[in-house]
Amino acid sequence: MGLKEILSQRINFAGKKSSERFNDSEFRRVIEVRETVMNEETASEEEVIRKEVRVIASGSHTRKSIVTLVPMKSLSIEDFTFPFTNATKIREALRLQIAPFTAAGKLELFPSTIKREGRTVNGIVWFLSPDELDITALSYDTHGNAKVWPAPLPFISKLSPYNGYGVTMWVDDENVSSILWQNNKPELYRWRKFTDEHSTEKELGWFDSYCKIRKLERGGNFVVNASDDFKKDDNNAFYDIVNDSVKICSWIANVNLSRSALEGARYLERSVRLLTRASCWLLVLGTVTLGASIWKWHQVQEEVNEVRTRSENYYRQTFDPQHTGRVANPVTLARDKIAELTGTGTETHPLEEVLADLGEIFAQSFDITMDIIRYNSEGIDCTGSAPDMTTILNFRKAWESKASLAQVDNTQFVSGIGYRFDLRIRW
Repeated sequence: MGLKEILSQRINFAGKKSSERFNDSEFRRVIEVRETVMNEETASEEEVIRKEVRVIASGSHTRKSIVTLVPMKSLSIEDFTFPFTNATKIREALRLQIAPFTAAGKLELFPSTIKREGRTVNGIVWFLSPDELDITALSYDTHGNAKVWPAPLPFISKLSPYNGYGVTMWVDDENVSSILWQNNKPELYRWRKFTDEHSTEKELGWFDSYCKIRKLERGGNFVVNASDDFKKDDNNAFYDIVNDSVKICSWIANVNLSRSALEGARYLERSVRLLTRASCWLLVLGTVTLGASIWKWHQVQEEVNEVRTRSENYYRQTFDPQHTGRVANPVTLARDKIAELTGTGTETHPLEEVLADLGEIFAQSFDITMDIIRYNSEGIDCTGSAPDMTTILNFRKAWESKASLAQVDNTQFVSGIGYRFDLRIRW
């Protein structure tokens, strides 16, 4: 049975139109060509195997993406589940898992995310030998969108009658490569050399035994015989199968087992590491700068406190040795004292008016005890106590209508007394 005959089979999707996202893609397959060449060193003929690509389906647009189907010999599949979704972290975690096995040879990995639930991600990882990453290009190829898929991958839609359980198989002149699917998810990849016309039946029989031993659902089969050349009339059937497969398993569109994809992932990892290292240095630099700024701020605060303390001490020593607590404005108070002693101030509010104003204010029933009242030509300074701050603020507000400045300073809570305060009133 040839490729055309197999691909002409159709699946009825209840009248739904399949996605056409790959109709502009050119699909290729890899073949091995044996040639006899002359070895110049030994002067004898040797047989060499050269890989070539052939177009099996051409896209409908001028600018085409390229998908190459390769029956990979060293490919293997492993399931993974991680509690994080970052692609770089997933690759690092998978690389740690395979570290004990890389002693036998280098191994490249390609994660494919299938399902995300919150911060949990589930998928499969494709393991592949680096020797299979080199794919021959055609003369008109550019550095555009090119992907490499395992040959049996895009035919899962043909297992829809079996609910996504079964085997998709790719057979050509040299290879028999297969994927065992369980509920539209790859469970196992297997490659065997094509030996005779019974290779397909033997391989399917092996899957029968494997599923029986592992207690897996066997499902159905879909075999693509790619030994014959693909005819142009088969394009529509081929694209229907691929588009329907991508519609069922959307993650297939992101599979790319190529060297360019691997280099892109490595470039991203290097960029992330570089940015992380730069961020760490910036964090250290910011921490040092912040520490220096805090130290400088504390130093300035100490100088300010020292100047304030020295000014308060000068005021107490010169004008008011009996004053306790902080002096909020020693310079202003000292100027007032000097004006009072020298008589340089202009008397704008005589003492009789001050006492009258004081009587009117206390007539409002303020629960305030006045300990000291100092009078000068510019105003008065009061020191007293009150049971709470609200009373002090209301007392200050009562003076605002009688003076141009009423300012509360040096408020302190004293146990058993309440709040002590200083009130500056200027006319």
